[in-house]
Amino acid sequence: MAKRLALGFLAGASVVILSIFFFAPRAATWLFPVLVMGFPIALVTVAVSRGGRVGRVRGPLLALFAMLQVGSIGVVAFDGAGTDPWFGLPVSLSFLLLFVWLGPLFLTTLMYAATFSDLGIDEALLEHLEERRRSR
Repeated sequence: MAKRLALGFLAGASVVILSIFFFAPRAATWLFPVLVMGFPIALVTVAVSRGGRVGRVRGPLLALFAMLQVGSIGVVAFDGAGTDPWFGLPVSLSFLLLFVWLGPLFLTTLMYAATFSDLGIDEALLEHLEERRRSR
């Protein structure tokens, strides 16, 4: 189900993104970053789905999707809003850096570290690989 949904999103969003890019009024530009930020999540969903389901990766994917959406909406909403009192950068740039770049990088690193052994790498496999390396 998740794979079909992701493929449907990729197909539909591609058409909508192209039409917004070329033909839509300024008010529709809010939809553009929302759809564009959904693309990486849909691509990852297609890549990791097994039998149409994403399994335990659903939580991290939803968290990543929410973070990218907050970042993209924040960039559009605070365009020209002045500077951020904490960082001294434009507010929209702060949203871009924190929610589209650093946040997802931090989130995916933590999620990978938390599920490292669940992804097929455990102590027995590491010992086996170490023995093979020593035998060469």
